[in-house]
Amino acid sequence: MGTVLRFLFVVPLAYVAACLASAFAMLWPFMQIGGSAAMDPIFVGRAAFVFGAQTLQIGAVTFMPWVACMVVSELFGLSSLLLHLVAGLFGGIAILFVAYGQNVPHMSVQTAILVASLTFPLVYWILAGHGAGRWRRKLPAAGSGGAETRRPPAPPAKGTA
Repeated sequence: MGTVLRFLFVVPLAYVAACLASAFAMLWPFMQIGGSAAMDPIFVGRAAFVFGAQTLQIGAVTFMPWVACMVVSELFGLSSLLLHLVAGLFGGIAILFVAYGQNVPHMSVQTAILVASLTFPLVYWILAGHGAGRWRRKLPAAGSGGAETRRPPAPPAKGTA
């Protein structure tokens, strides 16, 4: 039952949370909030619209690569934070090359894209990725009749007390 709940709720909600956090990380440096602008309803509405649009864009761009990485990490039990971060970084670099090609954007845009590409896997790993592969049952050792086998402790090294 826990496996079903993991794949129906935890993993998809972690994906949505990662999209939201990634959009926040991408847009926050460019939001100019000062004085009474934060209380202006037009500014708040526009910021909410831009945030929602950015979240949907990140979700659409990252969906298929995320599915591939999630399936591989779940099947093989790869729950390393470093692995998730490296995959996100490669994804961010790929987005820069595919989306912009030779027309390199300003360094602040590049930095925002790379920070967002590291935020996505970090949030996903915190919520769901650290438990990748734990849903699989441990198979009993061959010839044990279903019982777990334990190795005897190693003998102490010579010359030690």
